[in-house]
Amino acid sequence: MLVRVFFRNVLVPLAIAAGLFLLLEGGCRVAGRIRTGTWPETRAETYTEVLRRIGAAFQRHPYLVVCGRPDASLEVEGHRLQLNARGQRATNVRDLQVPKPAGVFRIVCEGGSTTLDILASDDALTWPARLGALLSPRGVDVANAGFSGWTSLESLVSLETRDLDLEPDLVIVFSGVNDLQPAGHDPFLADYSRGHAEILPRITGVEAAGIGLVSRSLLLESLLDRLRPGRIGRTERYTPSWKWRGGTPKDDIPPEAVAVYERNLRSMIGVAAARGIRVFLVAAAVRVRRGRESADGEWLSAWTPGLSPKGYLAGLGRYNGVARKLGEEGIALFEDPFSGGAFGDDDYADPVHFSPVGSERFAQHLADLIARRFLASRGNAGVPATIKR
Repeated sequence: MLVRVFFRNVLVPLAIAAGLFLLLEGGCRVAGRIRTGTWPETRAETYTEVLRRIGAAFQRHPYLVVCGRPDASLEVEGHRLQLNARGQRATNVRDLQVPKPAGVFRIVCEGGSTTLDILASDDALTWPARLGALLSPRGVDVANAGFSGWTSLESLVSLETRDLDLEPDLVIVFSGVNDLQPAGHDPFLADYSRGHAEILPRITGVEAAGIGLVSRSLLLESLLDRLRPGRIGRTERYTPSWKWRGGTPKDDIPPEAVAVYERNLRSMIGVAAARGIRVFLVAAAVRVRRGRESADGEWLSAWTPGLSPKGYLAGLGRYNGVARKLGEEGIALFEDPFSGGAFGDDDYADPVHFSPVGSERFAQHLADLIARRFLASRGNAGVPATIKR
């Protein structure tokens, strides 16, 4: 008796509901196929496929967590990235000669995706490549040693274990943005093993990210879009790095995080100085663009769930303060290209990555400074005003 009641009142309604759901879901997919000629995907499915393609150009590394795969290439949505034999993005010289040829002044650029210039549509349009093209008449070549998601810790490891082999004369360090990710994690761990190292393979596509049933349904995606129109695409485009369970996101970073960042920069400077190499610390910047405040705030919150946008700005200010202090000590050169409103909204494609015009302006600024500070004795050739591609 109880079995029949359960079957009639529970299982049958569930089976009918499941059948109706599958029928409606199938109808959505068939309609999409008829309309576009291809089988439709949810935004989560599309995003995950893009991540998979990106991850194919990268690989795990025992010390760097994730790095570029030697000689790999990647084409996604009009963007092309070619990695050289070292697994680094090509610049004005695809594979730099080692040993370094006599008379060459070599620059190595360390940092995360803002150094890799991940949004540049072509390798030649990244700011390190533009910098190399601007300075090549002065006998300069440039290596782009940046990688998406890398903090100052990975840059330190990369410099000491790989990039010193290139025999640089100058190391540019453009970091800080990604260090905010572990700095927002609670608890903060000085080795960045939580809130960073364990999620970097997933957010770079090296490790497959799972998709929930809800995110695989066109029907549910459509219904949720109608219920929360202001959140369309947020989760799929800006996948949170990790889940924040500490209450209200913090408006600042802990002193321990600032101390670790200083430790990493001092270590990079020390490693370089042991080889007679100068270090050029460049301030990082974040831009919450006018008219895009909500979307940019969500972008920042997804990348650093433990920090509010205010906390992100405060933390980056503290990191830039560390770099400025080291410059004042005279152990490195420091420059803040973004002070005084030198860069505007149009120079950014999102809160931290350059637009094409911003990348070009940044390269020009660095080229002018490097020419004055380091290349004055290398002939009278000037730095070209622009590089056209």
